Parts: sequence; structure tokens; C-alpha cells
Amino acid sequence: MKNLKIYYFVVLILLNFSFTPGNVSAKDEWLQVRSKNFNLFGNAKEKDIRKVATKLEQFRETFRRVFNKTNLNSSIPTNVIVFKSDNAYKPFKPKRADGKTDNLIAGYFQSGEDVNYITLSTEGDDADTYGTIFHEYVHFINNSNFGKSEIPPWVDEGLAEYYQIFQIENDQTVKLGLPQNSHLALLQQNKFIPLETLFSISNYTLHQNENHSRSIFYAESWALIHYLVQNKKTEGLSKFLTLSANDVPSEKAFKEAFQLSYAQMENELRKYVGQNRYFYSIVNFPEKLVFDKEMQTTILSEAESNAYLGDLLYHTNRDEDAEIYLQKAIALTPDSSMANTTYGMVKMRQRKYDDAKNYFEKAIAENQKNHLAFYNYAFLLSREGRDEFGYVHSFSKEQSIKIRDLLKKAIAINPAFTESYELIAFVDLVNNEELDEGVAYLQKALRYQPGNQKYAIRLAEIYLRQDKFAESRAIAEKIAKTTDDPQIKQQVENLVSNLQKREEYVANAKARRKQNEEAIATGDNNEVEPIFIRRRTDGKKPTPEELAKEKEEDEIFSMNRAIRKAQSSEVQSLGHIQKIECKNNAITYTVKTESETFILSSKDFEGLSLVALVANLRDTQIGCDAKIAAVKAVITYKPQPITKNASRGELIAIDFVPNNFRFMDAGKYQVIIEDSEDSATLSPPAPEEKESIDKKRKELIIESIKKALRQPQSGEKRDIGFLEKIECTNKGMYFYLKGRTQTFKLTTASPQAIQLLSFTPESEALELECNLKPVDVPVVFTYKVEENLKVKSNGEIISLEFVPKSFTLDN
Repeated sequence: MKNLKIYYFVVLILLNFSFTPGNVSAKDEWLQVRSKNFNLFGNAKEKDIRKVATKLEQFRETFRRVFNKTNLNSSIPTNVIVFKSDNAYKPFKPKRADGKTDNLIAGYFQSGEDVNYITLSTEGDDADTYGTIFHEYVHFINNSNFGKSEIPPWVDEGLAEYYQIFQIENDQTVKLGLPQNSHLALLQQNKFIPLETLFSISNYTLHQNENHSRSIFYAESWALIHYLVQNKKTEGLSKFLTLSANDVPSEKAFKEAFQLSYAQMENELRKYVGQNRYFYSIVNFPEKLVFDKEMQTTILSEAESNAYLGDLLYHTNRDEDAEIYLQKAIALTPDSSMANTTYGMVKMRQRKYDDAKNYFEKAIAENQKNHLAFYNYAFLLSREGRDEFGYVHSFSKEQSIKIRDLLKKAIAINPAFTESYELIAFVDLVNNEELDEGVAYLQKALRYQPGNQKYAIRLAEIYLRQDKFAESRAIAEKIAKTTDDPQIKQQVENLVSNLQKREEYVANAKARRKQNEEAIATGDNNEVEPIFIRRRTDGKKPTPEELAKEKEEDEIFSMNRAIRKAQSSEVQSLGHIQKIECKNNAITYTVKTESETFILSSKDFEGLSLVALVANLRDTQIGCDAKIAAVKAVITYKPQPITKNASRGELIAIDFVPNNFRFMDAGKYQVIIEDSEDSATLSPPAPEEKESIDKKRKELIIESIKKALRQPQSGEKRDIGFLEKIECTNKGMYFYLKGRTQTFKLTTASPQAIQLLSFTPESEALELECNLKPVDVPVVFTYKVEENLKVKSNGEIISLEFVPKSFTLDN
């Protein structure tokens, strides 16, 4: 599944720049230059495009030779668009928080799941143009080889800062590690972050820090990497990272790797930063790094150039702007497979799914080798049937076959496109079938992209379904420490919660089995329900009907062993809980058995023991007015004198069981010790059971959302409503939200500090930007009550948390 992308905003007051497609002239000649590792397009001169290709290839080759064990053959291709001038580049530069173009950008690197984009102008200064590109490209290499789960943030940022100032002379002499004066000045004027703190900062906590703290983090990370490289201590760095990955305490690992304590290293680093001159590395290659002969140039048609520009704008989350170019491309060449594919992706983001399907079908019809068209069509089909929580109960056989067929075609065309593997694994997980296949696909995807946390979480979910708790927990714990994505953080928390519940359930089942075996071994058969098998004495093989009957008997008997054993003062009945009522601080349960109907009571719900031996009723919780009458249950209660509310006793436990369940007398079977696990293949729930299960699942999800919501702090309030618009002026940024009783105008002093979270797929790919159209997804918004008469606002916005349409806020 694709991840939610919600963006933070910064209000900067600069001249407005309106987007006009005419800024790129149709008369421009657009060229395509293919180098060994990059695909370049542009309206610049061919020699200028080739110069850019050479620069990128030289940086990549230098990195490859310096880090000769690093794999640079990524499964994600990189497109480079070279504009002939800054004026031609402006319509395609990233937009700032206030919706205006960031004209100060000289070049940027945009990563993606299917393609990366580098954009730049030939008029820019090399240091400004390439610095950000090289920095982000190093991050891309690190994540492709190690991932955020493996490489500490200070190493990742330190390396990116170190290598972003890359210079090459005469295509042969490379300068690496040139000093960054801004970092040096910052460190010379401020306190260092203690190394113990620096090493413990995760990607998530890094982005929660204020700008000043983050700046010191980047500067100190650069300085430490610079010191280690220039003092030939990179082997110590490698050893330190290896020891840390093996859970050796950080300070102990550091001392063993560098033979220095934290305090000693901090002292060395302060001296290093305080010196007057800094060395850098010079690498002289025996031959010139030239790539011009390997490059091939072709002329792009107007339709092709518009398709690429539309694709670039889509990948930078500018869907409306992308639509202009894609419409033009399709008007010129209606059967353009690339334009139809990207336009389908735009329509999918806009939640116009029928339109998206038509564009994907056109793309596939035109080009049977377009793996993105096959994948996105499959992804679109996988969304069908989702509820407001993003939950898919199951895929029909027809759906599953069609999705798998599309994905396997995508894999055959491009085995390196890893999203196809993840989506097949998702189908396996939803349908609870071919789980080993799902694991194999995800492991293959992670070999291509070791740092992809989405794939790792999906793998952990399948391991949990297979009861491989250690494997699932190891993945969850690693991601929890490193993720900087609040959505993934929430997913991991849910995974850990489910893991704990399932592990407790299985552990309890094993404990009961062990107790049973021990009792049988000692001959104490009165305290436990023994395991049984049947032995035939006539020498005949059982018929299929007999085998089916015996299997059913075995399953029922296994469940008799799994249910709660009544204590000496307790009674058990088999029946249905017709209704649950909560009145006058009392909870009563109407129980109907085959022979009678009676009332039970309990003080609360928390004290009840609940076990589900029915498919899809795991982890069921009981609440007022819960509709569970269709589900058979073993009901354990403690008898007491009849009270005014006619209660026969106190309810102790509920064990939900299949409709064919009955109590069995184990004494009539031959007793043996069985080595197999306690398990039962249960029949799918009846329609009325499924309705009850789905309702209970929704209740549980709603309850979990309520627990996960940000709680208002002192001086804060919250409400639920809809985001009507975002307005940006020279006085600031304003959020207009329609609450339950009034419309709020809220401002923000620091837009980066707004906490954004989504609990519904309806807000998937939602972009919060100036001049935003009304959002039809409910949002819980928290604000600080500060009525500002000067700007006429109701206060400062603190958080926006998008929720399902059926969600209600208690307060």
C-alpha cells in the first residue's frame, strides 16, 4: 500500500510567481541523452546536457571506487531534466509552504518509489546546483544499501555533508572533504552535542528538534566524519557500527572501536574544529573519468517532452500542474503509454478511480512492456472493497487471480521493480494464503531495497500471522528506533500490540498443554482434560466420511482442552449471549442455552476473560449493546443468590466457539501424550457472524484511534470538523476549520511544528498547501487558545489528525 504523504509548510514572503505552462516553449527542441547510469532530458544544448551527465557519472564513479563494496546498481532509475535557463526552470522548481516557487533553488533531487528525478538549470553556479543533488544522492545510495534501519542518522547525514562538496579537475583529480565554513562557524560559537546524545538521536527525534538544534546536529555529524576520514579512523567507524548493530552498548562499542572514551573523543573533536587549517582528500585516478562516448542522443517529440514534464510534476506532488502537461501529451499522442500511465496515477490520487482504470487500460493496450501500467492497475484493483479504515476483509478468487496476473506480468517485465513483490505479499496476507510465497517475495524486495521500512513491516505482519514472534518482533523493534515517518511509527505500535496479544494467547495455550501432559504422565487425570486418539482394531482403512467425522471430533475435543477450565466454585454453560445491557452502573448479560434463559452480571468488562476459538474473532472485546448473539460461547460464571436484577451469578469468562461445539467426556477415549501443537481448522463464520465480527472490528479500530490521538495539553483545546481552506498572506498562514459549533481561523508561528497524522486512506496523498480546496475528510484539530485581535484569529494550530467519516469525538 502506498504511504500517506502530508507536507509541512514554511511561510516566506517573496514575490508571487504564477504557474504558466507557456513558459516552456513548444518550439524548444527537447533532447534525450542516455548515459551509462542516468536518463537525461532537456531543452538545453546537447553539449550542456552531456556535461551534466558527465558530472553525475563522475560523482557516482568516484563514490563507487572509494566505497568499492557499495552496490550502486539501484532498482530505482534516475531521470535528470536539464533546463536551458533559470527562467525555463522556474515553473518546475519546488514550491514553498506559501504556494510560491522557491526561486532560490538551483537544483534538487526528488526520490520516488518508481523513479528518482534530478532537475537543474545550466545557468546555475556549480556549487549551488550540485551540492544539494550530491547530498541527496548520497542519502539515496545509503538507503539503497543499508536503509534507515541500519545506518545511524549521524553517519548518514555526516557522509552526505562530507561528499556534497565534490570537485573534479581535468576529469581526473578529485577533491573530497573540502571544509564547510558555515558548519565550522556554528560549532566554534556553540556547545557541542554530547556524543552519547548524538549517537542516540533517531531519524524521528531529529525532525522533532528545533531548527537550531538540527543545524548543530548536521554540523557536528559532518565534523566527526571529516575527523575520522582525515585521521584514517574509518576502520574504527566500521567496527563501531558493527558492534552497535549487534546490541553492544554504545559507549562500550565506541571505546573498543576507537580506543577512546566519549570524553576523549569530544576533546579531540573540539581541537579539530578549533584549528586554523583543514586538510581534504585528493584522489588521482590513473585515467580520466570520461563517459561521452557511451552516451546516446535522440530528439524527443513534443508529446514525449510533455509526458516527462507531467511525470516530473506528479512526482513532486503537483497533480493539477501535472494534469496540464499530461492532457497536452495525450492530445498530441492519444496512445502514449507513459502519459496514460502517469495520468492514471494522477486520477488515482484524485480518487477518480474509474478514470484511472481507463487510463491504465489504454497504457497496457499500447505497450505490453510497461511494468508501471500493469502494477498501478493491480494496485487500483487492490483498493476495491476497502472500508473507511483502509481494511480489506478478503479478495475474491476472481480479484486475486486478476491482481496476481497483472503483478506477475509487471515482475516479468521488470524484476527490479519491488512494489510488485510487496503488493502480491499484501494479497497473500489479506487472503491468509500462500504466506511462504509472500515472505519470499518480500525478502527479494528487501534484497533490492534493504532500507524499505514499508516492506519490512509487511514482512513482520506475515511473520506474526505465522506465529514467528521473534522474527516479527526483531523487525518491529528496529523500525521503531529509526523511523521518522509518523504513519510508520503508528503501524509499528499497532503491530507490537497485536504481537503481544497473539504471543500471550499462544503461550497460554502451550502452558495448558504442558500442564495436561504433566498430569497425564503422573496419572492425575482428574485435574485436566486429556488428549485422545482413536485406534481401529478391525484392520480396515477409514472411509472419507469417517475421516471427516473423526477430524471434526478431534477439533471439538481440542477446543474442549483450550477453553477455560471451571474452578470448584464456578459453573459452565453452553449457549448464546442474547444481549448486554448497561444501566444504573450495572452490567447484565442475557444468556440463552438449549434448555433455559437466565441473567448474569459483572462489575465491569476489564475483568472478563475472553478467548476466541472462532475464525476472525481473535482479540474480541465486549461492550455495552454488543451484538454477539449469533456466536456460540462457553459461559463461565460464579453462582450467587438471585438479586433484584434477577442475576444468577457473576460472569467470569467467555470462550467463543464454533456452532458445532459441544462438551465432550474425555474419559471414553484412550489417553496418550500428543506432541503436536494445539490448533484447529475452523469453518468460515456464517453471514450473521461476519456482520457481528465486522462491527466489533470497527469498534476496536475506533477505540484504538481515540487512544492514539494527541491529547490536548494545558491551554489547548480540540474539536472535530473539516478543513475548509488554507490562506497565505504577507501576514502569515491561516487554517480555516469548520468545527461542531463554529468556524475557526487558526494561525501558526512555526508551520513545521504542526503535527500531522492520518487514520484513514481517504486522506492518502493529501497535500496541505495555500489556496487548498475544501477537504471532505473529517479532521480532529488541536489548537492553543490565544485570541489574536491583530490578525483576528482564534488561536494557534497545534495538530491535524484526519479520521474516518464514522469517527466521533467524545469531548
